[in-house]
Amino acid sequence: MAEMLFYEKPVPLSSVHHADWTLRLPEPRFGFAASINSVVLAGIEFVEASKDYPIVFAKAAEALVPVALLGLRETKNLYVDSHGEWLDGHYVPAFIRRYPFVLAEGPGPEPVVCIDEAFEGFGKPEGEGGADGLGIGEALFLEGEPQPVLSKAMEFLGEFQRQFDRTKRFVAGLEEHDLLTEVSATITDQQSVKTHLKGLKVVDEQKLIGLSDEVALRLFRSGELSWIYAHLMSIGNLKALSQRAGLV
Repeated sequence: MAEMLFYEKPVPLSSVHHADWTLRLPEPRFGFAASINSVVLAGIEFVEASKDYPIVFAKAAEALVPVALLGLRETKNLYVDSHGEWLDGHYVPAFIRRYPFVLAEGPGPEPVVCIDEAFEGFGKPEGEGGADGLGIGEALFLEGEPQPVLSKAMEFLGEFQRQFDRTKRFVAGLEEHDLLTEVSATITDQQSVKTHLKGLKVVDEQKLIGLSDEVALRLFRSGELSWIYAHLMSIGNLKALSQRAGLV
């Protein structure tokens, strides 16, 4: 999982080193994601994300993960405008909403909360990159204890991690039952620019229909059957994505 996709200076959060830091979330705030063309999704996001983006399965490191396609060119997110605003009405994936916080592997069994120290919304004491934002925003810590803005972020990180762990089990089940098939496509936008999509996987609907009643019922009762159909319906968004690509 590409945890540090757009984190310039990720470091473990410390109640000592970051004791006096503050946080404000500027508007617009998504400029950091302007150069990505896909982002990892948790399964619970499929229904909302499928209204806007094609959802496919792709390799990230050694793992197969579900991703929302945000663009056709390698360094272009078609849903972030030149001012860093996410286009109105379109779902913002949780992977992006976590920023500038993220969970990363630590020395022990538990993940470590990290922050991107390069994020412009952090207020830092003098000697730590300037004091321009100091005192503006909400304190991360007070006497070593997490404050509401940090507690809320940590809760969000924990929930995302739980949902993504569930998603990994979901994908493992798709692979176990041989439901995924590799696809390739060539998309031509309105400017006649061709994009070749390779190495992506989608659920094979015929294999899905052929599942045993036991497996199908388990998917239905878990709610994951709705994830699959949201994914299948989302593929129709490729046309809209190519049209958007041709306009920028």
